[in-house]
Amino acid sequence: MKKEDLLIQLKEIETKADLEKLELIKKFCLLNNPYKIGDKITDLSGSIIIEKIKFSRYDMCCVYFGSSLKKDGTPRKDGEKRNIIQNQIQ
Repeated sequence: MKKEDLLIQLKEIETKADLEKLELIKKFCLLNNPYKIGDKITDLSGSIIIEKIKFSRYDMCCVYFGSSLKKDGTPRKDGEKRNIIQNQIQ
């Protein structure tokens, strides 16, 4: 075995481990997700209706994407969309 072969195999192991870590974090996020698509959530900047649920590998929590709402709970006319991170929900 040459040094180049060793480095290639080590890189493959690291890549596989990173993918497994990512899957574990995703599973954790989804298992600890109390919200579903269509729910209204609020943070310091305002409220949204959830349209899509993603996750953050760094915060290890869900990230909700959706249409911004006015204070009365109706969608904004400009159609603004934004994210809310799960650990910032009030």
